[in-house]
Amino acid sequence: MISVSVNAQKKNKYTIDANEVPEVTHVHLDDFPKGEVLPLIDGWGGMAVDINNAPAGADFSPLLEGLENDKCQVPHWGYVVKGSVRIIYEDDSEEIFAEGEAFFMKPGHTAVVLEDLQLVSFSPEHEMHALADHLNKKVAEMQKQQ
Repeated sequence: MISVSVNAQKKNKYTIDANEVPEVTHVHLDDFPKGEVLPLIDGWGGMAVDINNAPAGADFSPLLEGLENDKCQVPHWGYVVKGSVRIIYEDDSEEIFAEGEAFFMKPGHTAVVLEDLQLVSFSPEHEMHALADHLNKKVAEMQKQQ
């Protein structure tokens, strides 16, 4: 077993089980589920892979309201396929992830898209499902208000 410890905010430890081989070991960006707020595929050794497509100007903060500190508490490892995004952390520090860059996004963040964005990230599976459930509920609430 490969064990990976992430001490982001010193409260989380994530274990990747390299023996848990997914049925499908590679996917194309076009193969992700369609029509979902957060298209993801899980079963990758305890990790989920997701793809984010968002237009310039998109602010994720309203979708994160109701989570701890109104921020995403899931760590993400990934790659920016196109565009750029500003990441704002709970401590008010900021980073910009741009096209062609690999990244680690620590827990306690929100984001504002600077340029039309496509990114792929890998995150702990259980936490991603909880996040996806929250996002789906928020989007449904917003649609009812329109």
